[in-house]
Order: sequence, then structure tokens, then C-alpha cells
Amino acid sequence: MIYLDEDKSSDTMKMVVLGIIVGVVLGGAIGYMYASASGGAGKGGLSQEEVTAKTLDFVNNNMLPPGATAKVESITDTSGIYQFNFTINSASGPINAPAYVTKDASLFFLEPPINMSAPLPPPQTPPAGNHPDTGGKINMAALVDDDPAVGDPNAKVIVIEFSDFQCPFCAKAVQTVKDLKEFYGDQILFVYRDFPIYSIHPLAGKAAEAAECADEQGKFWEYHDTLFEKQQDWITGGAGKFKDYAVELGLDTTSFGECLDSGKYTAEVEADLQAGIAAGVTGTPAFIINGQTVSGAVPLDILKDIVDKELAKA
Repeated sequence: MIYLDEDKSSDTMKMVVLGIIVGVVLGGAIGYMYASASGGAGKGGLSQEEVTAKTLDFVNNNMLPPGATAKVESITDTSGIYQFNFTINSASGPINAPAYVTKDASLFFLEPPINMSAPLPPPQTPPAGNHPDTGGKINMAALVDDDPAVGDPNAKVIVIEFSDFQCPFCAKAVQTVKDLKEFYGDQILFVYRDFPIYSIHPLAGKAAEAAECADEQGKFWEYHDTLFEKQQDWITGGAGKFKDYAVELGLDTTSFGECLDSGKYTAEVEADLQAGIAAGVTGTPAFIINGQTVSGAVPLDILKDIVDKELAKA
């Protein structure tokens, strides 16, 4: 989601009108599509067949877990870009997934382009309190919600991670997150929220529910780490593995099984996803630090640089 502030200067607004920037994230890969007022995308000089071949090669070799393959069911020319409808054959069955590709076959993304002629939602305003000012764009206090968190609840710097347990880039970010939490301790409040991308990660939602069930027994972070450490194990072995991990971590397996089978936390996981979408998250992992969004499995120094600047403001 991109918010345009009404109090921008005329020069800045002209720059915005000259090009829209769409944050493109799928499993941590980031791209930007620039469209000029005269049409922009679609000047790559490639045939549709060439774009299709490049796209399939990219998806099959970079975005899918072992054993899964994608094929193109249909292609539609939409506003100067191609909309692909894929069928992904995975261990859990076929999945239908839409995606968008620029006509020069350089950028792949999930969200359709933003229509600047249509009104955008108004920016959110954080409530009064001792939470940081986010410039009126992202309500950090609301994003904290009641999700698993470590650190000082009254910290002046809030770091919220939106993550997908089936995302390989999220698994790569686990050590970075551990280092960040260890380095800053109670100087920050770190919150984990779910952002399962169902279209390509069919087990991500149930994995998130399993972690919520573990949280009931005070074992969220241990279960979180296990899901990422054994990601390929349960991707290939199926959701039945989630109960095995409960046994390994010494949880009350009866209570855990009842929780998971009942879908008790389905709505909670969906609420996290919708909160992320409302905050402008388009893929995983995504970190929101006092209103600033960083997408992808970025190096620790990038996150520390933002945190340090926010701490200096406090």
C-alpha cells in the first residue's frame, strides 16, 4: 500500500505522478516497477512467448520448494503488463496462483499495479500514548496487537516482523532476528505476526496456527525456531509433522492437538495477514520499525541502522 500525503509540496507530487513505485516482494525478493505517465512498462521488445519462458524458468528455479512445479494456465494483458495464472503442482495438491510480470520480463510481483486515478485509503493516525510517532502512516500501537513479543512493552522503538513459516527467505532471516533481539534487549519491543502467502505456501497458515497453539503453553519461540529449522521436513511431510514437533518440545500433546484440529487460531492468523496488508506489506519477511518498512531477508546492519536512528530520537 502506498500512501500519498495531502501536504506534499507540488514538486514532490509531480515526482509521484511521474512514476508509481510498487514494492514487490515474494519470499524476500524485492523489485520496483516504474511506470511513466505515457505508459512505461511493456517496452522490453520481448514476445509473449519469451516472457512466458523467462517467467516459468524464474518461478520454477527460485520460488518453489523442492518437488513443486508451475505451469501457465492463461495470460492476460492488463494495463501494459501480463497477468499470469499459474497452477502449481505441490505435494499437497494443485494450487492456483495469479502473478504479474512486466513485458520486459524483468519484474515479477503478486500485487496488481496501483491505479493512481482511484482514491487511496486515508493514512492512519496513531492514538495518544507513549508509542512512537510514525508520521501518520502506520499505526504501530495497533500493529502490536496481542501477538508474541519480547522486550519492553513501553520501548520507544517497536519492531514488527510479518513472516511466513513456509517462506525460505524468512528462514534465512531467523538468525538476523535473534541477533537483533539479543543486541538491543529491552531497548526495543519485537513483535512477531503472521503473513502466510497461501497461493504459494499452502501449509503456512496451518503452521502459524500450530505456533499459536504452542504459544498457549508458553513455547511459541521454541516452536517458531523448530518450524524454521525443519522447514523442508514438514513441507514434504505434511501438516502431521506439527504434532510431532509438539511431542519433541514436551508440550501437552492432547491440548495441542485439540487446539490445532479445531482451527482455534484460524481467524487470528487471518487477522494478522489483513493487518499486514493494511500496513502495506506485500511479501515476507517484512519488518516495520517505527513506521518504516524494510522488506526481505536483509543484513542485520540495515535493521540496526534504522533502530539506532530511532533510539537517538527517543
